[in-house]
Amino acid sequence: MNSHRVPTNASASPDRASCALGSAVVATANPAASQAAAEVLKKGGSAADAVVAAQAVLCLVEPHASGFGGGTVVVWHDRASGTSGVIDGLACAPAQVPPRLEVDMTGQRIPRERALTGGWTVGVPGTVKTLACLHGKFGKTPWATLFDAARELCLGGFALPPYLVKTLRELGSMQDEPMAFRVYGQGHHQVQPPGTVVRNPELAQTLQWLAEQGPQAMYDDSPLTHAVLHQVHHDHLPGLMTLKDLQGYQVIERPVLKTQIGDQWLLTAPPPVFGGLAVTQILGLLQACGHGHESPSSSAAQLHRVALASRMAFTDRGAYVGDPAYSDIPTEALLHPDYLQSRSAPLLSARTLAEVHPGRPSALLEPASDGTGLTSAMTSHLVVVDAMGLSISMTTTINQNFGSRVSAAGFYLNNALTNFARVPQAAGQRRSVNAMEPGKRPITSFAPSIVCDLQGHPQMVVGAGGGNRIVGFVSNAILRQRGGEHHAQHIVGSPQVINWSGMTEIEPALAEHAQALRDMGHWTMVRRMDGGTQAAVRQGDLWSAGGDPRRDGYALGI
Repeated sequence: MNSHRVPTNASASPDRASCALGSAVVATANPAASQAAAEVLKKGGSAADAVVAAQAVLCLVEPHASGFGGGTVVVWHDRASGTSGVIDGLACAPAQVPPRLEVDMTGQRIPRERALTGGWTVGVPGTVKTLACLHGKFGKTPWATLFDAARELCLGGFALPPYLVKTLRELGSMQDEPMAFRVYGQGHHQVQPPGTVVRNPELAQTLQWLAEQGPQAMYDDSPLTHAVLHQVHHDHLPGLMTLKDLQGYQVIERPVLKTQIGDQWLLTAPPPVFGGLAVTQILGLLQACGHGHESPSSSAAQLHRVALASRMAFTDRGAYVGDPAYSDIPTEALLHPDYLQSRSAPLLSARTLAEVHPGRPSALLEPASDGTGLTSAMTSHLVVVDAMGLSISMTTTINQNFGSRVSAAGFYLNNALTNFARVPQAAGQRRSVNAMEPGKRPITSFAPSIVCDLQGHPQMVVGAGGGNRIVGFVSNAILRQRGGEHHAQHIVGSPQVINWSGMTEIEPALAEHAQALRDMGHWTMVRRMDGGTQAAVRQGDLWSAGGDPRRDGYALGI
C-alpha cells in the first residue's frame, strides 16, 4: 500500500508532496477515514463499500463537516457498463416551514444571528439513505461490517485531528456545547490539544444500531430517531421536523449533468446542486474564449479570466437555480454554447467588469430574486476508485461548521435550511426559485465531478469541501488536469484563485500577481484558504490520488 500524508501546517506548494498510486485509490479529508476505506478495498470490497466505511469514520473524526445528520450527493461512473448517475441525498425542508428562516410560524421576526443555528434550522437528513442506495447498487461487502472500523475508533479512542481542533478553537462557543464539552474537551471548557486520544461511546451506539437495523434505524420509529427528534424539539429555538418527515424522506437518483468541454466530457451533479452547473459554466466560458486548457495560475491574465468567469456563474446561480421538483430550471439554456460564447467576451478584456449581472440565456427568461441563503456549507469530499472500474465522487455535509450546533446520539445535525433564499422576493422581481417550501431541497455549492475522455473513460475524479469556494476549487483542479498536470497531489496542493462574491481571492503563492489583478480592476485579497479538495487522476494503467494539505487530507493507493 502506497500512502501519502501531508501535515496540516505544510505549505500548499506542490513540490512538498509525494504521490499515492494504485489500480485502486482513495482520498478523504482524514487519514483514519482513508485507512478504513482502503482496508475495505484490500479485502475485495467495492468503491461503494469503501465510501460507507469512510463516511462512518468521518462522522467521528470530522464531525464539524459531515456525518449522519447531514446531506450527501454522489456522482458515480461504472467503467464495466459505461453507465453513470447521481444520487441526491440532500437534506430537505420538513413539512412545516415558514416562508424564510428569519420569521417564525406566526410571522414574528427572528434576529439573523439567532436564525443561523438551532433546531429551527435542521433539515431532514439524507446521508444514511444515500449510503444505503449506493451500497444497494454496488455493494459487495455486508452492510453491517462497514461500520466496524468507526466503532472501534469510537470505543478504543482516536487522536484529535489538528483541523478539528483548529475549527473548535475558532468557534469558541462550540467548546461549551454538551457533546463537544464531553468528548473534545474531556470535561473542560477548552478543546484538548491535537493528538489527545478521545472516545465517543454515543456514536458507537449509533453505529451499532445502523449496522444491526440497517439504514431505517435513522428514519423509522427507533431509539435513534427518538434521540434526534428530542434534541430538535427541545432546543432553545426548536425545530418542526417530525417522525413522519423522517419516514417520508427519499433519495433521488438523477442523470448526470453531462457536458462536452473541448476534448473531454464533464460529468457532475445537476440542480438543486448549483456547484456542478457553475463549474461547467466556468470551464465553458474559458473554452469559448480560447483559454480552456490553461492552468489558473499560469499568468495574471488567466487568473483574471477565471475570477470573472466565476463571478458570472455565481450571478446566474442566484437568479435561476433551485429544486427542479418545484421550478423549471433552465440548465440546458445556461450551458448552451451560444449563450456561453455571448457571455465570454469580457474575459478577453484587460479590465474586469465593475458589476456582473445575471445573463439572459433566453428572451423568455427573466432573472428571479437572488436565491443566496444565510450561510454556505463547509462540507467534506472523498473520492474512491476501485480495481473493478467503479469511480465515486461524493460531497457530504452538515452545512455550516458543526451544522445546527445541535448534537444527538454522538453526531451533529445539519442547518441546511439556511441554504434557502434569505430574501425570497425583492421588489420588482419574480419569487426566488430557491425560496423555502415544505419538502423542498435547497441549492448547494457541491460539485462532485468525474472527467472522461471522449470515449467515456474516466480521467479524473474530483470534488471539494469549502462552502461557496467549492466551485473555484473544483474548477481550478480540472483546469490543471486539462492543462496537462496528472499528479493528483500537485493538483490539490497548488494555489487557488476564487471569486464568488466580487472579491478575487488568491493564495500567498500567487501574491506576485496581486498588483496586476488590482490594475485590472479586481478587488483582491491574498489569503490562505482552508479547502478540502480531493482528487484522483488517471496515469496510464494506474491512478494518482491526492488529499488537500490545507486540512487533514490523506490519499492511499492500493
